[in-house]
Amino acid sequence: MLPAHSNMMIILAVILPLTAPVNAATLYVSTTGDDTNPGTLALPFRSISKAAQVAAPGATITVLGGVYEEVVQIPVAGTPELPITFEPAPGQDVIIDGSATPPDTSLVQINASYIRFKGFTVRHSTRTGIAAWGTHHVQITDNKVFGSRRGGIWAGHTDAGQSYENLIARNEVWDNCLENKARSWESGWPQAIGLHASDRSVVQGNRSYRNYCEGIGIQSTQGVDIRDNTVFDSYSVNIYLDNAPRTVVQDNKVYHTYNRDFYRYGRPARGIQIANEYTEIELPSKNITVVRNTLAGVGKVTYGKYQRASGLVDSVIRENTILKKPESLW
Repeated sequence: MLPAHSNMMIILAVILPLTAPVNAATLYVSTTGDDTNPGTLALPFRSISKAAQVAAPGATITVLGGVYEEVVQIPVAGTPELPITFEPAPGQDVIIDGSATPPDTSLVQINASYIRFKGFTVRHSTRTGIAAWGTHHVQITDNKVFGSRRGGIWAGHTDAGQSYENLIARNEVWDNCLENKARSWESGWPQAIGLHASDRSVVQGNRSYRNYCEGIGIQSTQGVDIRDNTVFDSYSVNIYLDNAPRTVVQDNKVYHTYNRDFYRYGRPARGIQIANEYTEIELPSKNITVVRNTLAGVGKVTYGKYQRASGLVDSVIRENTILKKPESLW
């Protein structure tokens, strides 16, 4: 016969697995839902922001098809093992539309780390389409972003060390930076895809085109990997490295399509340029690698000798293909 305490241990062993918490819950959002609902498939939330507020680490927010006219705010972080994922329901198109939002308001605001935001169409933002502020390990992937008054996708912070190891990949970003659509600005424009003080981040496999600003712009940021992107018809530099040491620019395609709406000073914007503008976080243009890119009709890789112009140091620029005409890349 077993002692009495042995029987209790057996009972506890059966009960504990049944009461363990479930980390990977799925929350649902629908245009026909209500934010007082529990967020189930049968009773979904109405807004993506409501789901973001109540999500726990490991949750997936599944958004059913339709047009969502809201400012999406993501304030709750995941963890390294349990990121929080935002995605459309399989096979459904989800549009986040900012036409009716207040002026100068970023449409998707990611203010927490270990977030995956993927597969949405983000349009008509009155500021930036998707903005990740002070985050790390955020993945912004497979989205379509167009019609933003300022930038398309941006990650960073005003201070160093607050933003790092973010991923911007496989997005299509076009017709942004509309505040400069008249092409009257001489400087100060944003970037269609931009990083500011977001170290060790990756910009990979994106298509950036027909933007009235820089196609991909990196400022005051170290150790970035810019790889396998296609960039064309930018009003300013297509790929711009400003105070960006230890950045790698590799296997990108950069060109123009003779679209004069995106000419500056009567010619297409430069393909890849390195510079040191005046900024609050000044970093040397050092240990930069620019290799195996194809530039067609947009000149060579250049260093801009203006503003602080501290020079290009200990960097490698080689094996890039320079073509006079762009047709082969169309």
